[in-house]
Amino acid sequence: MRPAVAQMEQFQWTYRPLVVIAQSDDEPALRDLHIVLRQSRDALADRDVLVVTVAGDDVTAWNPALDEAPDHSFDATRLRATYGQAGAAISIALVGKDGDIKDRGTVPGDIQDMMDLIDTMPMRQREIQAREREMERREEIENRMWGDESFGR
Repeated sequence: MRPAVAQMEQFQWTYRPLVVIAQSDDEPALRDLHIVLRQSRDALADRDVLVVTVAGDDVTAWNPALDEAPDHSFDATRLRATYGQAGAAISIALVGKDGDIKDRGTVPGDIQDMMDLIDTMPMRQREIQAREREMERREEIENRMWGDESFGR
């Protein structure tokens, strides 16, 4: 297993890492991307996305679900070699929960396209179905507890 992949292994089966690689944190497109990602926080959290940004030699990670940085130990050079794209000022790689690279792109790109891609993944489909079953189960329990009429009527 390549070292950069091993670094991401700590998130396997828990998160879908979005690896963002930039030459430096001074890139205007990187700042713009981070704004869009923050605006998409709920959608990213719902899809278990973990944003890992490599800017120069610095690596930061952000968990939108908790709005915090998880404990991590990354090597910028290895991440850049594994997930970066030659010649791109900023590149992104979407890694699935299984650890495989699902998509690569450059910035600017459409975050909604990435969300749509995630939503087509079989594991994501199972997550959606499980959530729907849980909601139906809870609704059924509430109906048994309170009947079909609204409480307080």
